[in-house]
Amino acid sequence: MRTAIALIVLAACGGKSAAPAPRPEVIETVRALGERVCTCETDKECVRPIRDEWDAQKDDLMRNGLTGSDKQQFDAALLRMRQCGDAAGLTFWVPPPPQE
Repeated sequence: MRTAIALIVLAACGGKSAAPAPRPEVIETVRALGERVCTCETDKECVRPIRDEWDAQKDDLMRNGLTGSDKQQFDAALLRMRQCGDAAGLTFWVPPPPQE
């Protein structure tokens, strides 16, 4: 009986989970990673461990719930980090946006 009720509720909600709570502190995390990447300039081996750090936490960082100017700041910091990684010859991949 409980399973049937849970399935009905899930179906009524469309199976979507609630949006994550905004976490503006992730802006500073990405800025700090970006600073470190940009300091490496074109040294691929300098960037590699930073990219490994990014890869370990990117899914969590990208589910940040940010909107408005906070999202713009996050996106700018992310773009800077990725551009500096590209200059060193290492791509910083991001997960695809969530399906709506």
